[in-house]
Amino acid sequence: MRIAQVAPLYESVPPQAYGGTERVIAALCDGLTEAGHDVTLFAAGSSTTQAQLEPVVSAPLRTRMSRAEMIEVAPHLHLRMLADVYARADEFDVIHAHTDLWTLPFVDSTDTPTVITMHGRLDLDIVRHVLPRYPDVALVSISDHQRRALAGRAVNWAATVYNGLDLDRYLREPAGDAGYLAFVGRLSDEKRPDIAVEVARRNHRQLRVAAKVDPFDVEYYETEIEPLFADAGVDFLGEMVEQDKPKFYAGAAATLFPSDWPEPFGLVMIESMAAGTPVIALRRGSVPEILVDGVSGFICDDVEEMVDAVQRLDEIDRDECRQHALQFTKATMCSNYIDVYEAMVRDRRCEPSTVAQAS
Repeated sequence: MRIAQVAPLYESVPPQAYGGTERVIAALCDGLTEAGHDVTLFAAGSSTTQAQLEPVVSAPLRTRMSRAEMIEVAPHLHLRMLADVYARADEFDVIHAHTDLWTLPFVDSTDTPTVITMHGRLDLDIVRHVLPRYPDVALVSISDHQRRALAGRAVNWAATVYNGLDLDRYLREPAGDAGYLAFVGRLSDEKRPDIAVEVARRNHRQLRVAAKVDPFDVEYYETEIEPLFADAGVDFLGEMVEQDKPKFYAGAAATLFPSDWPEPFGLVMIESMAAGTPVIALRRGSVPEILVDGVSGFICDDVEEMVDAVQRLDEIDRDECRQHALQFTKATMCSNYIDVYEAMVRDRRCEPSTVAQAS
């Protein structure tokens, strides 16, 4: 099957450090290529992939743009990329876009089927306003919970496909509880690093943080989190490169996941589980779909329960954590997406040409 994968341009595929969506796209492109499919990846030019790379910009936008340029210029670059992709639509059997709402106006310009994976939050007014204008466009959710924000609206869910990664290096890393608690991801208000600090402080545990400060979150970090980290003695490591993550996770007593928003997925959880480290998370968004309470970690309803969960870590079997992570592999994700692609191609062959009807 000839498959176009269209990535956001903010990070390389895979990213040098932080970048969940781009890591998933990297795993998907490599997995599909290994399965014998002809995959073309449209992405930033510094990307590394087993697929055929079509570089759209020379470097990831986050490394070269100011905050104002990210707001004013980046959308145009994504729209230009999509225009170029759809001008070549006849070269592909399926176009798989990871570029959110920007993709929608292009879909009806061709008979080549498009599937859009919705990687972000959907409980936004713009999403609720725009998506129902395209009721026939095939959408993939990355958790069942993610769909709730659009309940009752005319959208076409083709499937839920959980994110997957190549977890081999995590699974091979020897577990060794060094006593610290880990926080990994992005330092933003909805991720609640302040809760992680509170949980660690009340348990008299060292908190080690491997996280990105996005240009949009610099003020929040400098005014609220940086002073908090200094007062609490937090070991802030900055963004962590991929090869250092397995050892970091495996050495932690637990990974804290206090996200206080409808998290669509959360790669941090599957990375931690694969390294044999339990996750202590707030019951938000997709968390109950990814964690098994009491098996791969603890699902908590408030901060008090998170504090108490740290004292129950000896109830968790680290080998069971690793076992549970195996349902979120690259191979499983790719297989599920192939099912989606084949169904779309099959359905499109049974339909009259929409382009021919419009001409």
